[in-house]
Amino acid sequence: MAANYRCDRVVRFADTDAAGVVYFAQLLSICHEAYEDAIADLGFDVRFFFSDRGTLILPIVHAEIDYRRPVHCGDRLTIDLQATALSSDRFQIDYQITCGEQAVAQAQTVHRCLTSQTRERSPLPDRLQTWLQS
Repeated sequence: MAANYRCDRVVRFADTDAAGVVYFAQLLSICHEAYEDAIADLGFDVRFFFSDRGTLILPIVHAEIDYRRPVHCGDRLTIDLQATALSSDRFQIDYQITCGEQAVAQAQTVHRCLTSQTRERSPLPDRLQTWLQS
């Protein structure tokens, strides 16, 4: 099973480089924004979730992105993500980024759950596990 989430994002001038297209790492950052939105919609406090103040952290241990076409300031993107559990302590998110009907890019991130103090592997939080199985 996998969890799905969709969000929209308008490309801002600050997202682009001197050539007027989205800087390569910025589109991966936009994918992470979609992940943050999904986490917030699950009811997690993102200020706490993405900090080292809690008992668990979920760092990205792998990231990749393939570009299909340039993205410019003002483009309206749709980011569809599909999150899948890989094990009790790891999950993967696949992102499909479109602009209108055109595929712009696809990306993937893999996250591992660790205890914040010891950095040892830990099971994913229950709420996250439930989402991944929905």
